[in-house]
Parts: sequence; C-alpha cells; structure tokens
Amino acid sequence: MSKTIYFAYGSNLDPRQMALRCPGSRAKGTAALKGWRFLINERGYATIEEAPTAEVHGQLWLLTPKDEAALDEYESIDEGNYRKEVLKVHQGDVEVDSMVYIDHRLKPGKPQPSYLQGILYGAAHFELPGDYQEKLASWTS
Repeated sequence: MSKTIYFAYGSNLDPRQMALRCPGSRAKGTAALKGWRFLINERGYATIEEAPTAEVHGQLWLLTPKDEAALDEYESIDEGNYRKEVLKVHQGDVEVDSMVYIDHRLKPGKPQPSYLQGILYGAAHFELPGDYQEKLASWTS
C-alpha cells in the first residue's frame, strides 16, 4: 500500500484534528516550504502563495490512501476549494516531495471563528519557530 507524504501548514497542523480525520496518519517531523508565504484568504481559511523571499513552516504527515481520500473530501477538492500539488519541502538539509493543498483565492481576509486556534495549537505542539508562530498569531488582529 503506497502512502503519501503531506505537508500541513493550516488547520491540519493540529494533531487532535488529524487523529480524528485521518486515524492512520503518522507525524513525520517539521519541514519548511521555501518561496511561499502563508495567508488567510477571503473565505477565512489558510492557503499559500508564491513569494520568493518567504517561507512556510509546517508538519509532514504520512497518509494512507484512506486518509488522503478523507482529506480530499474535507478540503473540498471536487468542489474546487483546494487543489493538490506536489512541492519540494525542506526537512533539515533534505528535500522531500510533498503533497500540499492550495486554495486559488489569494485575497487576504480574517480567519473563521476559532479556526486559527487549531493552527496555533499545532504550531506550538510541533515547536515551529517562535517568530513564525508570532506571524501566524498576527492573523487574529
């Protein structure tokens, strides 16, 4: 059975959420996506956009096919809310091909109520860099 390496930068950073949604998933360590930036879009959800000098931090998950199908449904792939791409993330000095969900809507907005709390919980839980956690927290204001 093949498994997918998935880079979570938004609400799927929350290990509690992943345990419920994707019980077969396994955390595989933190990683960074260079040349992209995090944002909350006009729908109130996280996405990323290309930005040459930016960097997005997140968590790698190893997904079973069943877990990936569950995430595809949650992320509304069929409805076009997110698309999947494979991007190179950096885990230390190693480049890893990783599946990423990206929303095409890039106009900044305010997060949905309580949405950012799960992201911040996951960022703290997986000990993402402190300055990056502060950037994430700034979306509340």
